Amino acid sequence: MTKDAITLLASGNSLGAYIPAIHLRETLARRHVRAEVQVLETLYREETRSKINGYKKAFHNNFSVALTGHRLAKDISPNLDDSTVRRLHAHWRQTGCATFIAFTGFWLPVLEAYKEVAGFPVHIEWIRMDACDTPSYKVYKSSYEAYRNVRFYEPALEGPGYWIAPPDAEAVPFEDRKDRFLIHGGGWGIGTYRDKIERLRRGGCSLDMIAYDESEVQEDDGETRYFMVDPEWSPWIKDAGGAHTYPPMLELVRRQGTVEKRRLPDYASYLELVRLSRAIISKPGGATLNDSLVYATPLLLLEPFGYHEESNAAFWKRCGFGIGYDDWEEDGFPITSLQACHERLRKQRIAASNYGRELDTILAKR
Repeated sequence: MTKDAITLLASGNSLGAYIPAIHLRETLARRHVRAEVQVLETLYREETRSKINGYKKAFHNNFSVALTGHRLAKDISPNLDDSTVRRLHAHWRQTGCATFIAFTGFWLPVLEAYKEVAGFPVHIEWIRMDACDTPSYKVYKSSYEAYRNVRFYEPALEGPGYWIAPPDAEAVPFEDRKDRFLIHGGGWGIGTYRDKIERLRRGGCSLDMIAYDESEVQEDDGETRYFMVDPEWSPWIKDAGGAHTYPPMLELVRRQGTVEKRRLPDYASYLELVRLSRAIISKPGGATLNDSLVYATPLLLLEPFGYHEESNAAFWKRCGFGIGYDDWEEDGFPITSLQACHERLRKQRIAASNYGRELDTILAKR
């Protein structure tokens, strides 16, 4: 018997607030809970949405610009198309949508307006995948405290309390992994990851790099592999079945100046890179921490993007799940320290709760 549907509120602006929502939908579907994903940017005025890729490019090209933009986050209400929001509210009322799981605080004005017109009680949960408030919550001060906040990385605790993963996700023992490292700059390809590539190669590290665009793909050296999200894909455009999907992933090889592209079979093929890596080399975004825990893959921490990622890095180091990249390089790229992180992650993965399963249990009791 299929249970009442819930609505998962994501953002395509950040894959860190999008991919976990898709993971959760898949987990709930396996447990016969219907869930629909909504993406915030579909509610934006067209002129606002059309500027997003330009912002992404600017942030990718200049990390200091990205940091400045992060500090200037503000209420998104003026960017919303009022008629589109009203249509969404009408759809929710008509279909009886009463349970919402939000992955970014920017959904708050949309949800609070819906509560006023719904005509029935509305339950809202905020998924907090960072160790402190992100800009999407800070702009609304304490308004979100009226609802249930599910804090994955509570600084006062000894380890993460929750994780979200696709069905059947498993961690591979460290000794069974490939001698490769996954390196990326998050969904926007920002940060200092590109500065480390040559040093890692000289240190004998084989890399799987998530590129932001083709210009980052260097001539094939037989060791470094490049992957990227298909640039034709957009997180705010649904598929033919009317659903938001995982981003299609490409593998790229440059030979004699020409880039060859091959589409991976599915998003699970990308997750295999995470699962089989010795470590993830990245800035400490909340969803990257989630990947680290789900697959017990240690983090080599690059420069954080904003105060919330500073908190994430401090938390992951304190738990023994990650190491500052510069410290690791100075020590000569030791594998033993990564194995110790992996073992601690495996134990914490067992101790933490799978949020999708917990949510299903809560819904069953209503």
